Formats: sequence, C-alpha cells, structure tokens
Amino acid sequence: MRKEVARSDDVSDVDLDDYWCSFDRAASRRDYQAAEKMTLHTRPVNTLKVGQVADEAGVGVQTLHYYERLGLLPKPNRSDANYRLYSSETIRRVRFIKKAQAIGLTLDEIKRILDLKDHGREPCRQVAELGEKHLHEIDARLTQLRAYRRALAQAVSAWPKKNLSARKCAGEFCDLIERLPERKIFQKSR
Repeated sequence: MRKEVARSDDVSDVDLDDYWCSFDRAASRRDYQAAEKMTLHTRPVNTLKVGQVADEAGVGVQTLHYYERLGLLPKPNRSDANYRLYSSETIRRVRFIKKAQAIGLTLDEIKRILDLKDHGREPCRQVAELGEKHLHEIDARLTQLRAYRRALAQAVSAWPKKNLSARKCAGEFCDLIERLPERKIFQKSR
C-alpha cells in the first residue's frame, strides 16, 4: 500500500524519503503502474530510466545513446547502480528532434538549433532559413524525379514486351539498360 504525502508544510523529510523510496522500488521492479500515475510535470527531476524515456518519446534506447554521443542530448546523471537518469525535459527534446528530422533537417542542423537555444539565443530565424533551404532542395529533387520518370517511361515503352523471360540479354550486363542514352537525367546530382 502506497503512503499518501500530505499537502501541508508539516511534511517531514522522513515521509518524503519513504515516498521516494517506494517510487524507486516500484520502478526498479518494473512496476510502472505506480510510476505512470505521475505525469511529466510531477515526476522528480532525473528519475526516468533510459527505457522509460525511449518508450515515451517513441524511439529506441540506442537512439538515445546515439543522440548523447552527438551532443543532441546532455549527458544524463547516473544512479548509484550506474543507470542513466533523465528528466522529463529529455522526452520533449527527443520529440523535438524527431519532428525536426521529419521536416528534413539533418542532425547537425538540429544540433545547431539546440545549441542556440541552450545558450539563450532564439533559433527561429535559423529554423526559417533552414526550412527555406530544404524547401528549395525538395522542389529541385521533385523536378529531377519527374524527369527520371519521363525518361524511364520512354525507355520502358520501347522495350520489347514479348518473351522477356526467355530473352537472351545482349551486352555485358543487360542491354536494356546499356542501350539507354547517356543523359544527365540518369546521373544523380550531388
């Protein structure tokens, strides 16, 4: 049975210690029902283990370790048993990283944005510039893909349709591809 902590100023340190010890015991035996009742806003600082953060953020544990190595996440504190201990802020930060990736930002670009914010600077101007840059890149890529599609459709329509499975290929690899004209369309831009 869980002790309820009174909401008055006369709560002793012993009561609080008992309360947090019971929370730690629940988390250590993977009884997350007690831990889940605490919201992101009521959890004490740096009490989330890596698996909890990964689950709540919707990523794998290795992703969190990778983000730490890249400097996207600050190094977490460690428990006495050497477990990584995170704050709920880590979950919000990982969700931000995933959203930024979804709109096409690279991890390096996201790191620059987070570094600006971590140093008290507003990153929104940089985000807008990066968004504009990526939008132009997407438009260029779409134009290139449309050209690829037209060239491929033209080539496929010229290929013989009969007996392809019994056809003896001419050329070193496959003459269907080798006979395509040397066009810039078929060469990837860098």
